[in-house]
Order: sequence, then structure tokens, then C-alpha cells
Amino acid sequence: MHNDKYFMNIAIELSKTGKYPYGAIVVRDGKIIGRSDSLTSVSKTIYSHAQLVAIEDALNGKDLMDGLVGCTMYSSCEPCLMAMEAILYSGINNLVYGINIEASNLYYNHVEDFSILDIVKKINPDMNIIKGLLEEEAMKVILDYNKKIIDSDESFIDVAIDISRNSFYPFGAIVVRDGKIIGRSDDNVPSKNTVFQHAELIAIDSAVSNIKDSISRGNLHECTLYTSCEPCMMCQEAILAEGISRIVYAATIEDSNQYFCKEYPVSIKDIVERSNSPIKLVEKLHRDKAISVLKEHGRL
Repeated sequence: MHNDKYFMNIAIELSKTGKYPYGAIVVRDGKIIGRSDSLTSVSKTIYSHAQLVAIEDALNGKDLMDGLVGCTMYSSCEPCLMAMEAILYSGINNLVYGINIEASNLYYNHVEDFSILDIVKKINPDMNIIKGLLEEEAMKVILDYNKKIIDSDESFIDVAIDISRNSFYPFGAIVVRDGKIIGRSDDNVPSKNTVFQHAELIAIDSAVSNIKDSISRGNLHECTLYTSCEPCMMCQEAILAEGISRIVYAATIEDSNQYFCKEYPVSIKDIVERSNSPIKLVEKLHRDKAISVLKEHGRL
């Protein structure tokens, strides 16, 4: 147990330094052979979960199948489906983790909220699993990370609302990736008096034109759209098409309908659920501020 706590502390320390609040290491014969360190050379893709990064580092070019027999995985959080598959394939015999996956779901990014440990034990009944080691310490990292995101959300939604104050119509939007604004609805987008000049569409178009990894669709994965008002159906389609991961909005469509102009009250939450999209929603943040802007402009 003493060694387990020592190694788990290292995994938790790694969770404090990564892009996301998770950390993992692989240990063989009392030595760390793989870690989810930010310096570990891996592709920046959807596969870059802490456990997968640590496994890739430990394998060091060897085949995945049974390459880590006899090793222990220490993870600040219970592994997800993807990571658990890699753990099983790699032959890791021991798994030690801090918080369970349901608790991890406090973090804004989408993770499944169910455990598959019962399935894992059926697949590999010999795997030794220790749950909840240094759980409080691991949870604190998640909570601290959430607070940073909440503070960031409040700051960025205020930017969108400030844009709405100075716009012809009382709506503003920005697109943020890795803490930086990459698109905004007051950019120098060619001004056209068309039906397409909604704040969200302008911000999305601006963001797509500013990023280097542009593809045919899904350009804005890992991006957050901050908008002063809940998006309409036209903007919702653009959001889904470009793969935006999170939406933070202030006023609701009903607020716009009441205080500014006619809207069709189609909920973005309903569309996200119907489309089975993993988009995370943060609703009605600084709603009163956005409503005051709508009221200032009055009804059309």
C-alpha cells in the first residue's frame, strides 16, 4: 500500500499539469516506464487520454498486445471505455485508481457516467483492481479544474455580451479554443444584408477561416461557442456541422422572443439530444446581462 500511495501521488501530480485533469503512469518492478507527461511524444488526437498516453510511452514502439504483462497502471481516475480496452490488450495485470468515473463527470468534457469494471472482471478475472486510493486528492484536482473553467466561462460570456451591446442587432458570439478567441462576430467579415448574418454564424465562419487544421466538416472540435443568446435552428445546424464541443449561452430564445424579435423557440438542448451529439451545454450564464441588452434595443 505504501508503494501504491507513492505512485498514485505521482499520477495525481501529473493530472495537475496536463491539458485535462487526469494523470496516469505505468510501473514495472517498482520503476515508472510510462507516464502521461506533457513532454511525452504522442499525437494530439482523440486518443490522447492519460492512460493511453502512459501506455504508449511504456510500450516504446513495441506491439500493444500483451506488451505490458506484469505492469501496474496508476490512474487518477477510473479509465473510460477506450482506455480500458487498451489496458486489457496491453496485458496490464494491476489497476489502481483514485476517483470513479461518475465523479469525473463533474468535469465539463463529456465522459460516460457508468463503470464497466464488472465487465472487465469477467473478461480478466485475474486483474487486481484497487479503487478509491487517494480519492480526495484526485477529486480536488477535478474541482479546481472546474473552477478555472467556470471562471473562464464567465469571462468569455461577458465578451460575447459586450459584442452584442455594440452590434446592430443585440447578439454577440465568440469561438474559443485552448483559452484563445479564434472567431468572433465583430470580425471584419464581409458585410452582407442577408439572412445568414447571425452572430453565431459570423463567429463560426471567422473561426474556421482562422484555424490551420481546416477540413470539410468538423473544423471546430475542442472549441467552445460563447453566445449572448441561445442559438436559433440555422445556427444550431452550423454548430453541429462544425463539431463544436461546448456551447455557453446567456439569454434564451424565449427571452429574445419576449424582448426583441420573433423567434421560433426550438431548444438547443432538444436538438443536441435528438442528434445524439456529445456537445456539452452551459445554459443561462449571466442571463440577466444579456436580457438587459435585448431590452435596450427594444422590439423590432
